[in-house]
Amino acid sequence: MKTNLTGVVTSVMLAFWAIHANAQSAAADGDLVVENAWTRAASASASASTGNDSASIFFTLRNTGQKTIDLIGVRTDIASIETLHRTNLGVTGVARMSAVPELRVAPGASVTLEPGGMHVMLIGLEAPLVEGATLPLRLTFYDGDDLTVEVPILAADAVGPAVPDTASSD
Repeated sequence: MKTNLTGVVTSVMLAFWAIHANAQSAAADGDLVVENAWTRAASASASASTGNDSASIFFTLRNTGQKTIDLIGVRTDIASIETLHRTNLGVTGVARMSAVPELRVAPGASVTLEPGGMHVMLIGLEAPLVEGATLPLRLTFYDGDDLTVEVPILAADAVGPAVPDTASSD
C-alpha cells in the first residue's frame, strides 16, 4: 500500500508541477521564457468611477538563446498607457519612477521585473483587475516578434506569486 500511495503522491506532484510550469512560463521562438508573471488586484469601484487607477506587472525574462533579446513595448486592452518603468531612489531618498525605452536581456541572462525596481506600468485602467482572473499582456520585441502572456491577478496586498516548495520531507 505504501508503494501505491507513493506513486499516487508522485503523480499528483508531477501534475501540479506541470500546471504551475505551464501557467507561469511561455516561450517566444524558443529563446525567451517569461516566468512568474503577476499583478495585484485593483479596486473595482475606483477603476470604474475614475478611470485613473494604475497597476504594475512583474515577471522574469530569461534568454535561453545566443542573441540579445530587446523588449521594446507592452500592450493590454484595459489601460490607456502601458510602459516599461524603473523605480529609483532620488538624492532625497524619495522613490521616483521613470519610463524605460527598452529592456535588453543578454544571452543566458535573466532580468526580473519586481516591486521597487523594473516593472510594467499600466496607467488609466479602464476595467478593474479582479483577483483570480488573468490579464493578457502582449510583449513586443525589437525583432518584430510578439508574445502574449496571461498574467495572474493576485490579491491587492500580494507580494508575489506563490512558488511551490520543492524540498522533500522524508
